[in-house]
Amino acid sequence: MSFIFPLLVAAIAVFVGKKITDNLLSEESLRNTGFLIFQPDKYQGARKRNQYFEGWYYKFVSPTISFHSGSKNNSSSQLSMAVVPGIFYGKSKNSNESHAFIFVTLNGERQHYYRFSLDEFSYASSKGSDEFFIEVGGNRFTHSGVSLNLYPRHVNNCGFRDDANLILKGELQFSNPHPWPVSLFELGCMGHVGWIPNLECTHGVLSFDHVLHGSITFTNFNEDATNSSQPLANTTVSMDEGRGYTEKDFGRSFPSLWIWIQTNSFRNNPGTSLFVSLARISTPIFGLEFPGFTAAVWHDKELIPFATWSGAKFENLSISSEKVFMAMRSSKNRRYFEYRVELTVSRDAPEVLLYAPVNFTKMEPFVHEALLARVHMRLFNGHGDIIFDDIGVNTGLEVHG
Repeated sequence: MSFIFPLLVAAIAVFVGKKITDNLLSEESLRNTGFLIFQPDKYQGARKRNQYFEGWYYKFVSPTISFHSGSKNNSSSQLSMAVVPGIFYGKSKNSNESHAFIFVTLNGERQHYYRFSLDEFSYASSKGSDEFFIEVGGNRFTHSGVSLNLYPRHVNNCGFRDDANLILKGELQFSNPHPWPVSLFELGCMGHVGWIPNLECTHGVLSFDHVLHGSITFTNFNEDATNSSQPLANTTVSMDEGRGYTEKDFGRSFPSLWIWIQTNSFRNNPGTSLFVSLARISTPIFGLEFPGFTAAVWHDKELIPFATWSGAKFENLSISSEKVFMAMRSSKNRRYFEYRVELTVSRDAPEVLLYAPVNFTKMEPFVHEALLARVHMRLFNGHGDIIFDDIGVNTGLEVHG
């Protein structure tokens, strides 16, 4: 019986040690270190002065609504839009191409690009507070909401004419955001790959899904509302009970090729979210490139990752002008169960050219993006049983390269 006491002591030591380790390595503790690598939401480029970009992608989808324009009601289904604040450095901080920006796209049909001087960009410090905000020209973006007061300036502070004809004002609040968790060995959606320094492009998922509250008012600056599928002049859209999604990118340039898919507008499963990013990843290690992907399904408050770093595998991938089909299988390990997902994305949706960094020197419109694509998602458990079968609308889709 003499061995019982040492075993009991050892068990207590393991339990106490685990509790201490879990506390020291908790996400809150890691964020409180002030190291930006554990704070993917915050601005990463404070020491950058050339060949750098960073942008935060806020997607808003209204509930089924009517647009209110003056005294008239113009019926519509939903508004799917993205608002992206960011900053770009060209060859040098003093380059004419270096500027802050906000771009807006409505239903994937028209982009409005607003330029700001670098002095009009501000952000929360990485140390001393867990607060997060990005502010561009008086437009404020946080975890809990956004405040917008956007209007085109014929000749802005950068000396450029804004590529926009939309005045946009409003305030939105977010409730119940669900970010991709950060740990010591899994840096959000990048996993342990996020520890590689100076990647060409680093991705972050800041909220898979949240509920929207508030409204946005649109006014066509030139009073020309020829496109009936977009809001008319002086239109206020209620976003109450709509859905939101937030992600970001930062680095030197976009990859040479990629596929991006996102929706959290599943017809029968509000709150379920899909995110897929497949790319050719360029590394600073002798210029080596490798294909990689990071993806996830957020369903019933469970994160189901499908990523190169998590051991997931592609079983099928086909791309045509009509659709994108892919099948992925996750790997079973101590943290995650095994799943298989099949995605069929219809490409029958309008596309808009979005601004993005080109040749490290300027921002130009060259990324084709849809916001009204549709995806049929089927999710299987490890036994092959279908546990999810639904259609996601208002799907963001980019196929480049």
